[in-house]
Amino acid sequence: MSRFARVAVGIALRQEFDYRVPDPFLEQIQPGMRVLVPFGHRLTTGYVIAVADSTDYQGKLKSLADILDKAPAFNSELMDLLRFAAAYYGVALGELMRKALPPSMHASEKTRVHLTDAGKTAFEAESHPDLKRLTGRGLTLRRAREIYSPALLSKYEDEGLIERRQSVQKGGPGEALEKRVKVARYEAELISGPKQQELVDFLLQHGTVPVSDLKHHFKAPERLIKLLAERGVLEVEKVRVFRTVETVLEPPTEPEKLNDDQLSALADIVAALDGGGFHPFLLNGVTGSGKTEVYMHAILRVLELGQQALVLVPEIALTPQLMATFRARFGDQVAILHSALSPGERYDQWCQVAAGTRPIVVGARSAIFSPLDRLGLVIVDEEHEPSFKQDERPFYNARDLALVRGNQAGAAVVLGSATPSLESYFNVRSGKFNELRLPRRATPRPLPDVVIVDLKEAGFLDEDRIISRPLAKAITERLERNEQAILFINRKGFAAFLLCKACGAVPRCPQCDISLTLYKRSGLARCHYCQFAKPAPTECPTCGTESLKEVGAGTERVTEVLAEHFPTARIARLDSTTSGGKRLTSTLANFRNRNLDILVGTQIVAKGHDFPGVTLVGVLLADIGLSFPDFRASERTFQLLTQVAGRAGRGNVPGQVFVQTYLPNHYSLLHAQRHDFGSFAREELTQREYRRYPPYGCLALFRFNGPVLERVRDAAKVAADLVSKNAGAGQIELLGPGLSPLSFLRSRYRMQLMVKAPSRSILQRLLRKLGPQLGKRLPRSTALRWDIDVDPTNLM
Repeated sequence: MSRFARVAVGIALRQEFDYRVPDPFLEQIQPGMRVLVPFGHRLTTGYVIAVADSTDYQGKLKSLADILDKAPAFNSELMDLLRFAAAYYGVALGELMRKALPPSMHASEKTRVHLTDAGKTAFEAESHPDLKRLTGRGLTLRRAREIYSPALLSKYEDEGLIERRQSVQKGGPGEALEKRVKVARYEAELISGPKQQELVDFLLQHGTVPVSDLKHHFKAPERLIKLLAERGVLEVEKVRVFRTVETVLEPPTEPEKLNDDQLSALADIVAALDGGGFHPFLLNGVTGSGKTEVYMHAILRVLELGQQALVLVPEIALTPQLMATFRARFGDQVAILHSALSPGERYDQWCQVAAGTRPIVVGARSAIFSPLDRLGLVIVDEEHEPSFKQDERPFYNARDLALVRGNQAGAAVVLGSATPSLESYFNVRSGKFNELRLPRRATPRPLPDVVIVDLKEAGFLDEDRIISRPLAKAITERLERNEQAILFINRKGFAAFLLCKACGAVPRCPQCDISLTLYKRSGLARCHYCQFAKPAPTECPTCGTESLKEVGAGTERVTEVLAEHFPTARIARLDSTTSGGKRLTSTLANFRNRNLDILVGTQIVAKGHDFPGVTLVGVLLADIGLSFPDFRASERTFQLLTQVAGRAGRGNVPGQVFVQTYLPNHYSLLHAQRHDFGSFAREELTQREYRRYPPYGCLALFRFNGPVLERVRDAAKVAADLVSKNAGAGQIELLGPGLSPLSFLRSRYRMQLMVKAPSRSILQRLLRKLGPQLGKRLPRSTALRWDIDVDPTNLM
């Protein structure tokens, strides 16, 4: 019987291929398996989409080279999710499937050895103190029975360790016949040599031991192991060993008592879980309102129902703390999945989830593809965060796919945030989501008081105009009371850029159209996009004068100013350049344990953290985000200010927030000052509706880049012409093409055009038409790359 496998190859190619299934694989092959297939002149990994008894292909088919899995890597539910995502975002199914799996699909094994039953018996005989002392000598049967039980004597005799003999005792009348036992030397075929005896002794004491551990005690133990294994004394086994993901260890915790608001929200979620089926919720709770505790109570019910839970978090920086919280409550039932783990760690966690031994998954964006087959609850924490969107190939939004997966699995989906995305808020208003509200903090403390500091009028502590005098006074008061403070600035480094006072030139990255950021401690000027770095110049590269001035401030400069004016304060800095490896966890732990007074940071410090000792938050320049050429700039500024303000006053002392700005009357700042999400959302939605931006319209962003500007411009014009021809009357709006806000990055010019459509269905119809046409007119190469980003969150 002939069978054929439809295979998607793990590259950016939106085409699937049929392969013949060889006879040895007929009983094994299943959809969702990884296979090795001949592709061109090489072998590559593919993913089985379907298996059939016939094929429409008329030519000669190649055969599968090998099957790489014993069981499917993707269950049917995951296959449905991946098909949907590939079609909706216009990416290759095989490329998306490759992204959905851990980067390393190789098991980690350890070789271990242990004594066999025969080996243990032999060792007991040889190691008995009397037996060893009497080796090769004889003793009377009576004496032997005093030393050994009759059963052990019989056992030793059967195994050849002792032999019985008769002897005549001479010297007395009528010579007596006496039975003697001769203890034989231990046979060489069981243990020969002192080194082997030492190894057996070690194993009897320690039991099963990995070979890697034996190397610490024995020189070249492999030869000894081989000899003893051949003689039946040892057994060698390969055992799968899962790597442990390190987390901040916290003592086990019991579920906390919920307040009335939390109980009401939990009751609705539990009712949905008990009733079954798809139920989307927006958990709209102010910062510190106890959303995490509601999540964990809901997961308890999921476990009682024999189901599984998936918790998505936006930032890898938040995952260790949240993971520790979940581990303290649920122990080893929790798996963690994010890109900061090593490939082996991710694979181990993935395998344990697939095996069903860890029914709770906590992870970042890619965890949406976790191999859960009894999914009862999906939680998306901080659902408004743009990092849930993969804005490079293969494109997808994990928050939106959480809703799709919940619908396919018949699961409840909870989107949680103190500052919901306007899309989710709009879905509540239109009746698509059920809103659950937590309007008060879980502790008796109120939300912090927010003070807006107008930098046009305020005096400054320092000549660089970084710390206003009102904020400096508040810092002094906190230090005197042994309280903690967080200072937030969304810019790392020492200075934003260098400026020549003589000619106005700014040193720029040679590979990007971006000014270089100064890092004083390392003495480098660095590009934040391509990571190009060079020693900070002392002379202007344009006019040659020594007139370079440091302009703007980053976290490094803020830390230096604080150390100068508050010399006794314990200060730490946290941004992407100082949070590598274990430094992030260490710094956060030191701050939480009150070993630091002031923490200066970028967005890493703004969200998700719970520091009871923090009573002051300072936002040093709230205007930075408002200047971005993005229709979401006001929304993101409001969200960021609300989130960072929420770090203050979470303990027993009320909190206060100082927001330094040159735009004190901007509506996003004023609504954030009042903690009034509803008013902000209504004002922002009015502007979105007028301009037909989401949620009142749908977007696709066409991106083009290449080393030659003219070729990139021509490609963008071809795409714009195709959009215009296929758009239909009045339904599609085209913005561009034009240079991207970041027009030159990594030695490549960048252009883009944006397409607006009134609905997803209209946009999807257009993209299905355009995809094949663009593929023919604009073949991808190193000289020209292009992509279509559906529902973009990054317009830069």
